[in-house]
Amino acid sequence: MTDLPTSGPPPGIARRIGRPPKGEPTLTRERIGRAVLDEAADRGADRVTMRSLADRLAVTPRALYKIVRDRDDALVAAVAVAGREWPSGPHDPDRWTDGLARFCRELRAWYRRHPVLLRIVASTPMDDEVRDAALRNMDALAGFLLAIGLRPADVARGCDLVVGTVAGFAEIEEWESRAAAADPRSGPPEETTPATRAADSDDALPHLRSLAHVPPATADERFESHVEMLLLWLGARIG
Repeated sequence: MTDLPTSGPPPGIARRIGRPPKGEPTLTRERIGRAVLDEAADRGADRVTMRSLADRLAVTPRALYKIVRDRDDALVAAVAVAGREWPSGPHDPDRWTDGLARFCRELRAWYRRHPVLLRIVASTPMDDEVRDAALRNMDALAGFLLAIGLRPADVARGCDLVVGTVAGFAEIEEWESRAAAADPRSGPPEETTPATRAADSDDALPHLRSLAHVPPATADERFESHVEMLLLWLGARIG
């Protein structure tokens, strides 16, 4: 006969309490925020609930409410967590093209780590901590653009273009990924360009058909083209 434990939850029943046992991590806004990011990436931001977060963290919903006010507050915690991972730089005005290109690549990687972040921000009121952190990031970028000689009148537009170029591309990548997953007939985005889709069409698409033999660019190559155009725009306006 097997001895049964004299304390703790019954065998096969997960522990679900607010205060973790000794040796397990304490429930914090940081842990909740990271759980939101994981849950949103797995299931979609609109399906994140306090119950699903409690299940992911192996605690009770009541334990969550001791740390965050509600679902929206949990989403704010997630944005704050992601915001602390925003890439630093660029820093060297003398090598600004290399530094800014590297920053754009790091920012793209950041968006790819958090593919639902833009939708969370768009649908949830943010608190002062999140807004202040975003402003500090923009202030650092504006300072760099001023240091490389961009005219003050162009700095706000330059910041918008840097972030918009990267964020927009990341959103397109995420959309293409979801579309490919929803339609098994569509291959990877780089293999299903308008030109490749037009290859078997009639003569109503003559120009796209003429390009069907051109090897499609990879996602990385497409991104680098966007960055190249951004650098050209900035270079033309440095006074």
